[in-house]
Amino acid sequence: MEEWSGSRRWNPFNSYKLLAHVYRWRLIERGKPAPQPVLVTVDPINACNLACPWCNAGYILDRRNRAMNRSALLELAEGLSRWRGSPEWPRGVESVCIAGGGEPLLHPYIGDFIEACTSRNIEVGVVTNGTRIHEHVEALSLCTWVGVSVDAGSEDLYLQLKGKDRFGRVTENIRLLNEAVKQNGCRLGTERPGYGVTYKYLLWNGNARDILPAVRKAKELGCRNFHLRPGGIPWDRLPGNRGRLFGPEVRDELARQISEARSLEDETFGVYGVTHKFDSLLNRANRFHRCHAVFMTAVFMPPVEAGRGDFNVGLCCDRRGDGRLEFSEGFTDFAQVERIWGSEAHWAIFDSLNLKECPRCTYQPHNQIFEHVIQGDSMTYRFI
Repeated sequence: MEEWSGSRRWNPFNSYKLLAHVYRWRLIERGKPAPQPVLVTVDPINACNLACPWCNAGYILDRRNRAMNRSALLELAEGLSRWRGSPEWPRGVESVCIAGGGEPLLHPYIGDFIEACTSRNIEVGVVTNGTRIHEHVEALSLCTWVGVSVDAGSEDLYLQLKGKDRFGRVTENIRLLNEAVKQNGCRLGTERPGYGVTYKYLLWNGNARDILPAVRKAKELGCRNFHLRPGGIPWDRLPGNRGRLFGPEVRDELARQISEARSLEDETFGVYGVTHKFDSLLNRANRFHRCHAVFMTAVFMPPVEAGRGDFNVGLCCDRRGDGRLEFSEGFTDFAQVERIWGSEAHWAIFDSLNLKECPRCTYQPHNQIFEHVIQGDSMTYRFI
């Protein structure tokens, strides 16, 4: 299955865009200040109002302190805007993905945080289950993109997967947001492929049959993109559970429906089936030797326990809740982050990582670029 139409090669889901950061990432070197990430993830809250079976944050929902307070979020926005990890790289953090140790729009001050970031020229993207969009339309309009994890194209399948009857609420919320964008004119409405509202679809056993109806629904609702990727086994359930998730019948159905869905593409709507981070059977394919991605991005999250700082910092969105990939201290101000980034404590986490314990890797392309382009110079990238 082709991931996307040939004419849509330059799209927001194409990992070739990571090559733009080679000059930042080549500064990653033991014993020297590490460059700050171009992107960080912020999980404002560890709570969710749905129960998706594939959730990669399920481990922390009942084990961690619930949420960051408002002052911590605003301090975070200010800190990210002035972060200078390496003196050789003057540009700071350029974007924030607000996502999930739960459902971010459940946080009562999420709008304040979005505004605090965008007012400091930090671009914001939000991943949401869509159930609370109607409460945050104005703030979401400030974002570059909003990805809504629907994962179904019909009410019955949505109920079967999510355990709650929210399909109608979510799809009407998507329509509401898209209509507001059209009427008001805002950043979210910028007419480029990477902007706007994306209907997200995580492939799971049982929902392959709904792909084409979901694509039709996405276009009807006014979405800019339809984005599908295969699901994976969360890190905490990986031991003893390494079987194949998708049989040939699922893969065949995926290819057939995506191929048919391509007929719905036009200048305002694209269909993207992102599979390049998997093998040909849609299983994990972490084809790299060391994880330098722990220096390329970070996850800011609520503290492990109430009273233990204002926020915590982890290094992998695919292993949320795994303390081995988190700094042990609770942070009370952003200066602490600047001091620990690239420190021996940071490199100690890098040294201790066992990739066999990793699930499907979001940052597989980051690591491949580091090993093959920066370390190995396999592309002689200085020659254009």
